[in-house]
Amino acid sequence: MNLRHIFLGMALSLGLTVAPVSHAQFSWRWWHRHDTTAPTMPTGLTASAVTPTTLTLSWKPATDNHVVKGYHIYVNGELLFSSSSTSAQITDLLAGGTRSFTVVAYDAAGNVSAPSAALSVTTPQLVVAPVPPAPTPAPLPPTPAPPAPTPAPLPPVPAPPAPVPPTPAPAAQVLWSADMESGDLSEWYGADNSGSAQSNAVTAFSAGIPPKSGNWVMQQSVTGSVGGSRMNVFPGLNALAQAGTTFYVSWWDYYPTQIKYGSADMFMIWQIASRDSGGVYSPIWGLYLNGSNFAPTLGWSPNDMAPPGPHAGESGKRFYSSTVPVPVGKWVFFEVMVTPSASYSGALKVWVNDQLALNLSGVKTRFPDGGVSGLMYTTHNAYGSGLSPTPASHYVDKVRYSLGRIPYTP
Repeated sequence: MNLRHIFLGMALSLGLTVAPVSHAQFSWRWWHRHDTTAPTMPTGLTASAVTPTTLTLSWKPATDNHVVKGYHIYVNGELLFSSSSTSAQITDLLAGGTRSFTVVAYDAAGNVSAPSAALSVTTPQLVVAPVPPAPTPAPLPPTPAPPAPTPAPLPPVPAPPAPVPPTPAPAAQVLWSADMESGDLSEWYGADNSGSAQSNAVTAFSAGIPPKSGNWVMQQSVTGSVGGSRMNVFPGLNALAQAGTTFYVSWWDYYPTQIKYGSADMFMIWQIASRDSGGVYSPIWGLYLNGSNFAPTLGWSPNDMAPPGPHAGESGKRFYSSTVPVPVGKWVFFEVMVTPSASYSGALKVWVNDQLALNLSGVKTRFPDGGVSGLMYTTHNAYGSGLSPTPASHYVDKVRYSLGRIPYTP
């Protein structure tokens, strides 16, 4: 995600003055539409700093008749993420696994090079630290003396017949879930880290927080002035988006303290992204936490690259704020309802601890279908800038994607 676009949108919403488009920007748009020459193939693909779950890929830069905009990184033929530099850190790999990496260069006009020569890498096995033993229970108190005999009870009054309990609603069908109890992030379908940010599986004990569903949780942190860590969920989500099937996302989230930032910065925890007709992936909706009252906010077109919307007759960045604050120092239950749509028939709802915080209808959630356009997916994030404290961390557990609401049980 282009943070400059995000900051520009926030500046506009605050009424700040924005410089006009220059002649150089106009010229760039002209050749962007007429450039059909692909970059050269990246070469010299190597892997370094290999651990059980991470490694760093490096390669020699490709060239282009104008400029190489970035590189797509593929693992086993599947797109993992894109990078604007000639190196990329790959995280959350399955320990002891072998996978094949390739790199493809692309330019601003969407032209792509031939893939680099494949690089096969096998990561070492993961040595999992033992879970600390539970403390020895306190001894039981001595057994009290038996009570004195009591008089024989009176005959019981017949009780009225018990009411027939209502038939419980059927449980929601869970399509995908992650609870990190494998001790890593192998349940997720890839990570995209940029700037100073990371996602890791840690024990609640080592993080100094109470456990929720088990010993392990996902820690997501922005560790510097700006950065983003985005964890991708299951690929089958796109089939629901294409069919317009309503689905629900729920997770437990723990914030040790409120994360604060100024008016020119932001902090995003979840997003919907989609692919346009040029094959470029852009965020469509972002779920933020307000830097002042720590309440959820939905933002349309975070990098100003979404199609017109979200409602009919609208365009450009839009923000929808809630007044329901997110508690700190305790586990919080988030739930999001998504009705996917490439037109103006979609919907979004956000609950915090079963309290409805945001409710939008008649909106888009993705690019329209056509060629490579229209694919939709979601990510769970720690993405922001100018955050306090630093590192700014939150912890995630029991993530579920389902076809119905998951009951809230504190």
